[in-house]
Amino acid sequence: MKFITGFTISIISILLLASSVDAQILKKLKNKAKKATEDKLEQKIDQEIEKKAEQMVENSWDLFFGTEYDESGNPKTSPFTLSSSANVEETYQFDVVTTMEIENIREKGKNEPPMLMNMLFNEDEMYTGTRFSGEQMEGADGEVFIIYDLKNEAMVMLMDSEDGKFSFAYDWKQAEDYADKFAEMYEDEEMKEAEEMEETEFPQFKKIGTKTVSGKSCDGYESLSGDSRMEIWLTRDEDLGIQRMFQVNSQAKQLKGKVPQDYPAGMMMEMTHEDLDSGEKTVMKVTDINKNANITYNMTEYPSMSFGKKN
Repeated sequence: MKFITGFTISIISILLLASSVDAQILKKLKNKAKKATEDKLEQKIDQEIEKKAEQMVENSWDLFFGTEYDESGNPKTSPFTLSSSANVEETYQFDVVTTMEIENIREKGKNEPPMLMNMLFNEDEMYTGTRFSGEQMEGADGEVFIIYDLKNEAMVMLMDSEDGKFSFAYDWKQAEDYADKFAEMYEDEEMKEAEEMEETEFPQFKKIGTKTVSGKSCDGYESLSGDSRMEIWLTRDEDLGIQRMFQVNSQAKQLKGKVPQDYPAGMMMEMTHEDLDSGEKTVMKVTDINKNANITYNMTEYPSMSFGKKN
């Protein structure tokens, strides 16, 4: 009897142990299956986020830069290449904001709604920021801010939408050239020489008079070249590196081919570019200069994303 009882207890113990082991195995299998499902779901969500973010970038890229074609009809190579290795600063700080209104006027047909261009600047740093706003930017899926980082030779796109904040860094092929031009701005001797230059040293421009633009006294210059006419109004009252900012923004489709690489010394307050054949005009005018701005972009708030390559 004792043997039977002991044997029975042993059998029950073995069954209970086996049951416990099976339960643990089953639990692990369930956890593994659950984790696999969660991982798959998380991967799918990540793919959807990446897809949506990529579409946001594509839309914003086209609104900012458009696509330029060569004489053969092939897309021109962009100076920006999407890169996961591009270096960026931890923070970008700006203390000057210049606001310019850009308007395209057609001789025939409907005019495009005006666009505002904010150019942000910090005279102690080798970077500048740009933001376009207005009806023409409504397809950007949120606020888009472009930083041209000369020191790190990168162009950084910051995006802020209802889906969150993201950033995308691009290697910038032309940054070194622009960095050299920016460096000249801090050389007092060269700035002094520029201010003292005679109008005759700019033979492509003819002086046309003076007027006040947004409270600043300006000298006017005109240039005729083939089928285009350019009228520029410059002030010597300000020196905020706006000419350099225009140069780094030269890839933006709103400025492409319209802002001269070199013009008489001074800060450009207004410019009219006219196509003499079509009668179409692009008018740019500074409407505000805020020299007491205190704007900081912390890159930890804009996690970096990278996918594919844009050439």
